[in-house]
Amino acid sequence: MGNFHLDKNGYPRWDDNDGLVHRSVAAKMVGGKIYNNMVVHHKDGNKANFRKSNLVIMTRSEHAKLHAAERKRK
Repeated sequence: MGNFHLDKNGYPRWDDNDGLVHRSVAAKMVGGKIYNNMVVHHKDGNKANFRKSNLVIMTRSEHAKLHAAERKRK
């Protein structure tokens, strides 16, 4: 595993190519590419937690609905 840094939004990015670490981990989970219309969601809300068990791949629409429901509960 390479080195990474946190971007201005708190997401870990690879030092060598500036790619998002959580998307790389998710791509390895599914054995392929994560397309642009897909989101990799952090179950615990911690952007720096890119463990496989903490990531879920979903559509942008599903992701928006999930966060809307969370906001409604609060």
